[in-house]
Formats: sequence, C-alpha cells, structure tokens
Amino acid sequence: MLTQTMIRIKNRTHHLHFAGEQIVGWCRDYIQRTASSPVRILDIGLGSARDLLAIREACPGAELDLHGIECQEIHIQHARRCGIATYSLNIEKDPLPVEDGYFDIILSNHVIEHTKEIYWIFAEISRALKPNGMAVIGCPNLGSWHNRVALLFGKEPPCMKLLGPHVRGITKSGFRSMIEQGGFFKMVGYNGSNFYPLPPGPNKFFAAMLPTLCASHHFVLRRTDKSGTFIEVLDLPIPGIGDTPYHRGASATSIHAEEPVAVGASV
Repeated sequence: MLTQTMIRIKNRTHHLHFAGEQIVGWCRDYIQRTASSPVRILDIGLGSARDLLAIREACPGAELDLHGIECQEIHIQHARRCGIATYSLNIEKDPLPVEDGYFDIILSNHVIEHTKEIYWIFAEISRALKPNGMAVIGCPNLGSWHNRVALLFGKEPPCMKLLGPHVRGITKSGFRSMIEQGGFFKMVGYNGSNFYPLPPGPNKFFAAMLPTLCASHHFVLRRTDKSGTFIEVLDLPIPGIGDTPYHRGASATSIHAEEPVAVGASV
C-alpha cells in the first residue's frame, strides 16, 4: 500500500520532469529573434516527438525544418507521419549526419544521464550547431533535495541507483564547469522543474523559487564562434580526465552530410 501511494504521488507530477512549457518558450523566443529561414531544429532522443510538435504548434508562422535522432521503430514511423526527418544511430559513437553548422537549435531532453560518451556527444552538438545557435539540455538533478537527503543517510541517490538506467549524476555547477571548458559553449539559461513530491500548483511555485533543489533541471547553451569542437576538451590539462579512454571518433572537421535513415518532409 505504501509503495502504491508513493508511485501515485510521483506520477502526478511526472510530466513536470521534462519542462515542456519552458522548452517551448525558449525555442519560440529564439525563433522570433533569428533571421534564419527555415529554422532547423534537431531533437536528440526524439521519443514521441512531444517537444518538436509542441514547438511547431507554438510557432505557426515560422518555417521549421524538424529532425530527430531515434532508434525505436514505432517512434520513427510516428515522426515520419508528422513530417520530421529521422536518423537512427548510436549517439555515443556515430557522427550526426549533417554538415557543420547545420542546425539553429538542438534539444536533448533526459538523454545524457544515460550516456558515458558525453564529450563525443557535445563535440557533435558543437559541430552541428551554428555559431550563436542554441542547445537545450535536460536531465535529472543530482543536487535535488531528495537526492541530498538520501546521501545524508548513506543511501543511493534515487537518480543514480546502480540497479537503474542512469550512468551520470549532474548538478548545475558541475555541468556548467564541464560545458564551458574550452570556450565552445556558454550557459545562458537554467531552470529547475518538479519539486518532488508536491502537487502541481505548489510544485511550480517552489521550483521557481528553489530551482537547484528540483528533481529535474534544464540548461540553455549558446554556441560560441570558437572554431573546432568540444572533443578538444579532452586535451586540456584537467586532472584525471585522461584516466578514462573516451571515444574521440574521426576528425570532426572531415564529416560531411549523409542521407538520413528515414526522412520525412520538411515542415
């Protein structure tokens, strides 16, 4: 009975984990400011295409060219029916199949916590994103109040259980320190969402007041005009970074656009 009650409490605000309203707002503001036409948007970890479809609905007058990375066939077929170009690839090893500076906006909502090769992923984002382009990255917050309490009592943080799907724990300060290394990205926005376990009304209030204690958080990044890619961070004199043999791939500057696995019409 206690377990079922806890599940019900968690499920009532589960949708807040993904900060859909905030993502749409950030993207709408960027689209209104940019002179690009069409505006090219990529969602890494497309899933049901919830974020891309919400952005399209919120920007009815904009010419959008929507793309997604997805490996589940059911989602790929749904994306094709919605007019979203889809690519099926291993984001931890494969290059994004587009030319340098192709996208205006890149999203990745609750994906990076599942990955080891985070430097390769952000190298490809830095390559595929045009200068002054925007990336929105969402993930669970290792610094949330309930993760801190768990650690205080010697327990695993809920977002980082060994018998669980996540291989990375990310705090705001830790992410900023990593992503701004080398000068390829600048963090220009941040929000926390889902102040677990409060109901929706108070949840949103406390999330706005105490964002770094929320269960989930999202980062807004600006791609600087620095040449090269984020993989160069692995060559910086950062203590201990060379102890793990991270994937570096082929030279990012030699990558050219390839045909997508399943292509939908541009929107």
